[in-house]
Amino acid sequence: MNNNSNKSFATTRRKSSNTFLVLSCIVCFVLFTFMLTMVTPIELSKGNNKKPMPPKHNSTHPVHPTHPIANHTHANTPVNDKSLIDRINSNHTHGWKATEYSRFDNMTISQLRDNLFGLSLMSSDEDTPRMANIETRIDIPMNFDARTQWKGCVPAIRDQQTCGACWAFSANYVLAHRLCIATNGQTNVVLSPEYQVQCDTMNKACQGGYLKYSWTFLENTGTPLDSCIPYASGRGTFSSGTCPTQCKIASMSMSKYKAKNTVYISGINNIKTAIMTYGSVQAGFTVYRDLTGYKSGVYKHIENTVLGGHAVALIGFGVEGGSNYWLAANSWGPNWGMSGYFKIAQGEGGIENQVYAGEAVY
Repeated sequence: MNNNSNKSFATTRRKSSNTFLVLSCIVCFVLFTFMLTMVTPIELSKGNNKKPMPPKHNSTHPVHPTHPIANHTHANTPVNDKSLIDRINSNHTHGWKATEYSRFDNMTISQLRDNLFGLSLMSSDEDTPRMANIETRIDIPMNFDARTQWKGCVPAIRDQQTCGACWAFSANYVLAHRLCIATNGQTNVVLSPEYQVQCDTMNKACQGGYLKYSWTFLENTGTPLDSCIPYASGRGTFSSGTCPTQCKIASMSMSKYKAKNTVYISGINNIKTAIMTYGSVQAGFTVYRDLTGYKSGVYKHIENTVLGGHAVALIGFGVEGGSNYWLAANSWGPNWGMSGYFKIAQGEGGIENQVYAGEAVY
């Protein structure tokens, strides 16, 4: 009787021990899973910020930031929306006016986004040197316009047409502008965005690109005159990788103009100081649907449909109607906006978050 009791007791202890081990394993697994979900996003975020990867040049997808509104709402709505334009113009508190443009006739929001807004906006850039903080070294006026400061150095407004190469147009504008200023107007040239579209494999030609990599190309390779390699990608069908080795006019020499000492510029006063000292800077920002109809005034979006990323050259700043703005040179031709230029409110679309410029080599 006692022997049977001992056996039963031992069996019960073994079962309890096994049950305890199983429960312990389950608890450990749950705790480990919880800790992993808490840590992994932070580590991934750190890794992505530290080493942003360039786009793969053989991808067939545009490299613009995705947005649920941009992808699913108003996709088939015409770009020229009279009801939206009337709503903007009828409310004087908006501070800007809108109009229809023939360049956007018969285009939908989806087509426009895919063909024009390909800039990829990085969350941060820890690799490119930052411009030294020089806010206190110069008196900053309320208004500044590089066109009046350097009257002999005003690059022409270009038209990227339906190719998402704003990253190349704006970088070439800034480099040409700064070269002219640095040489006191002696070297006033029009550079070739087409060469960069065709040759810069770190970016994606008409499907978009990154600001920092456009300057990497201008430092390492440079770009020739526009008369050497004229713009030919306006229909948006060209892909990078086929790089010309001679000018379209065979008798011309393919001399290239380069940049050096590219910096990432942060802080409103630092951006203003850079423009006043060296010339225009390149800036990337998020574009909302209503920008396409801009005519005059200080732009602030009132319509929340995101089209994607876009790059422009900032050439000045000022205050109008109580709003602080940047004066920007766009690449949608001289018939858009204020003869190709526009005023955009400070902070709009994160425009101060991605600002780059390099010095001209001469």
